[in-house]
Amino acid sequence: MEDKVELGKLEEKDVEKVLDLVMRLKKLNQEFDSTFEVNEESREDALKLLKGIAKDSECYFAQVARSRGKIAGIIVAEFRNRVFYTPTIEARILEIYIMPEFRRSSVGQTLVDSLYAECRKRNIELVTAEFPSLNIIALNFYKKMGYREIVSVYGKQIRKQ
Repeated sequence: MEDKVELGKLEEKDVEKVLDLVMRLKKLNQEFDSTFEVNEESREDALKLLKGIAKDSECYFAQVARSRGKIAGIIVAEFRNRVFYTPTIEARILEIYIMPEFRRSSVGQTLVDSLYAECRKRNIELVTAEFPSLNIIALNFYKKMGYREIVSVYGKQIRKQ
């Protein structure tokens, strides 16, 4: 039997626990690509960022999935203007993380579907996802839902001499 999943807006009281999930995601990204080396000293800045996201429902969409009395997953999307293009607004998924024990149980799809519902309310017709190119878990997740590559960002680290 599948566990019941309840969705709710990211609240300030959830930020500490959600940060732990987001940090797990960032560490996973680091495993795929060393360019995403996690800054362990950034916890306070990250908390401040997440608190701001929780308060700003005009520019951000942040939902928490709960199951069995704990946070099973998180999705954070930013609403962005596209001055030069139509549609003129996009919802960009910045973070999505599902705890390992809840993967392959539709929690991720449920979170994405909740974003789609919000987009429909706002008449937003484009949803994009931002994630490291080498994160094959994310790549497979989005491809399975019909996403395709639409932009590439290239990077090169340069070291101080």
